[in-house]
Amino acid sequence: MPTISIQLYTLRDALEADRDGTLAAVAAMGVDAVEPFGIEHFDWLPEALAKVGLRASSAHASLVENPEKVLAAAKTLGVTTVFQPGPRPRDAFETREGIETFAAELNACVDMFAAEGISIGFHNHDWEFTAPTVDGQIAYDYFVSLLDPRTVLELDTYWVAAGGVDPVSVFDTYGDRITHIHVKDGPIEGGHSVSNVVLGTGAMDIPRILEASPDRTWVLEFDIASDAVAESAASIAYLKEKK
Repeated sequence: MPTISIQLYTLRDALEADRDGTLAAVAAMGVDAVEPFGIEHFDWLPEALAKVGLRASSAHASLVENPEKVLAAAKTLGVTTVFQPGPRPRDAFETREGIETFAAELNACVDMFAAEGISIGFHNHDWEFTAPTVDGQIAYDYFVSLLDPRTVLELDTYWVAAGGVDPVSVFDTYGDRITHIHVKDGPIEGGHSVSNVVLGTGAMDIPRILEASPDRTWVLEFDIASDAVAESAASIAYLKEKK
């Protein structure tokens, strides 16, 4: 049975305008958990989530830049998995050396978090799939081949599709290593400047993705939304129907 979560980056503007009201609206959607971002920067998160009865099971944070601060925040929040939300620097996947350096930096964090019972992993965008290949391998695959086997993967299915790869084929390749998926819909084409849409109303084959992920955590995300709270509520209702 999948866990249904929402990446709070979706609601970043609403949270800035009305933190408590927005989190109360999320709680009313009936999600199982939330996925905060930048947890090392928001000391108010644990109290604000507890106030409305929300829990964080996973999170995004800059692991390779400030692992000690991220670990402290993760322990306070009670999250069990922390994902690095993309490469540092952003162009790391453009060269073999960049990929190898970034993989080594992420691997260096594994033991520290594992000692506290916390898994770490990586969340992709499209550029890991469109970057130059390495010895004929997609850059993403080369990167994963270098990771400590204890690291897990959060597959952003929309960005995989935008990178020209079938997300379900990546499920087939990595199986249980993929513990979380980002579920979003939209036109796919248009890069990072187009709005996402309510699940089931765009070009993504959402039913096929969900059917292939019965035991993964389904994390709703909008990178760009017209009405983030309303569209999130409609999308969470869609996920609950599919669950």
